[in-house]
Amino acid sequence: MMAGTFVVCYLSFRYFWTYDAAMEQVHAQQQEEVHRVKTLLDIQKSNLAQGLVDYAAWDEVAKFIQGQSNDFLDSSLNEHSFAAQQINGIFIFNADVSLIWGRLYDYIYKQELSYEEIRYKFGSLLADSLRSRTDQITPFVQYLVLNGKPHLVATSRVCNSDGMDCDKGYMMFIKQIGDQFSQTLMQATGLDVDIWTKQQAQARNFQPSADVSVIEKLDYRNQPNVCVIIRHLATTPPFITWKELSALLAFACFMFVFNLSVVHIMVKPITRARYALDSLSKGQSSQLTDQDTFISYEMRDFVNRINEIFNQLELKQKELEWLALHDALTTVGNRRSLQQHWSRLLEGQPRCTSVVLIDIDFFKPFNDNYGHIEGDKVLQIVAKTLQHCDSDCDKFVARFGGEEFCVILSSDSPIDSIEEANQLRVAIEQLQIAHEFSPISSYLTISAGVVECRLTSSDKLQDKIRLADAALYAAKQQGRNRLVVHVDD
Repeated sequence: MMAGTFVVCYLSFRYFWTYDAAMEQVHAQQQEEVHRVKTLLDIQKSNLAQGLVDYAAWDEVAKFIQGQSNDFLDSSLNEHSFAAQQINGIFIFNADVSLIWGRLYDYIYKQELSYEEIRYKFGSLLADSLRSRTDQITPFVQYLVLNGKPHLVATSRVCNSDGMDCDKGYMMFIKQIGDQFSQTLMQATGLDVDIWTKQQAQARNFQPSADVSVIEKLDYRNQPNVCVIIRHLATTPPFITWKELSALLAFACFMFVFNLSVVHIMVKPITRARYALDSLSKGQSSQLTDQDTFISYEMRDFVNRINEIFNQLELKQKELEWLALHDALTTVGNRRSLQQHWSRLLEGQPRCTSVVLIDIDFFKPFNDNYGHIEGDKVLQIVAKTLQHCDSDCDKFVARFGGEEFCVILSSDSPIDSIEEANQLRVAIEQLQIAHEFSPISSYLTISAGVVECRLTSSDKLQDKIRLADAALYAAKQQGRNRLVVHVDD
């Protein structure tokens, strides 16, 4: 009776308290894992869009569309281009959305692929770009099912090398979401992630479960034809484990034996007394002895690895937070961390602040002639130099986009913005990075637009960036390798 009561009480407590709490904890962990996967997918889409912008904002592409660059395909759209960008399709259209050149290519197995399935869908795929602005480059990234496999497709207008006058034509990148893509997600998140088309999921008889999340992604037609399958590390705990069940049964048996022992102990003195009375009636000597026999049982403690799992999740979270707040190439801050730094400045006491917007002079010719690898190295060197350049102020460096960097200087005392910005310019010039294709110098140089102000809680970063960009434009108009300061009262 006592053992049965204990089992019922234990199971009731397990259901109404500990199991419910464990389920809430697992659900929160699974939500966090889904968030990590979504973050990585957004990063992959952003990388594809940036790769497209590097080509679409290039005068050589516009010349090719106009038929003025016959060697463009051999030099810039060869097999190496597909492998370097890790893409499977490149398509170029004129302003009338007529296909000028297109290729679908498997750079891993080095074989041509058919794009007949989308030949008559180019208009739909380019719909967002057709509606986009023509005064600045704007990439769009969508999902696409091609040849029965999920893909990412990025589209943009073709502009000049300054990213403006975007009426030259259109360009499209296609990237297959295959095993390599899933492996990248797995390494970054530590999760088992598959990305299938809806048809692939049906063919595999995939059935969602409590420990598997499914994110449906809309394709270019707003149809949920791509599924992201996430198999969680944080799994739903069973209502009762085999260890718990074994311990419960053992304890029930123990309680049964214990009850028998208690009954035996309670009855034993009476039995002993009867034996003593029998011996006494026979004239034999007798003695009552007390025997206390107790059986003790100690429940085993569970050996769980929850702390270890939390530590692993914390490390992964820190990695994701770093990726979310830093530029992966240069390791300096990105736009998000730039905005966060500005918000922290606004929360403090009013300080003297300068916003310096920096652009590498003639970086496009450098990239086109020395190659993207050398261009990436230069971006890393410039970022490191900007970070470590001596300054009398608190300094925050972020990559603003492409070859542009933003430096925020702050101090309790007035800032000599001209001197600070000129130190940055001279530091880059003293690197003496050869740039034979710059019309103003044989070395790599920078131009800077500076806005200085007394920071107040009403100041917005976008407004300061806009003024700094205007000053940067003025510096370029005045011949580059210089700085222009705007004083914001």
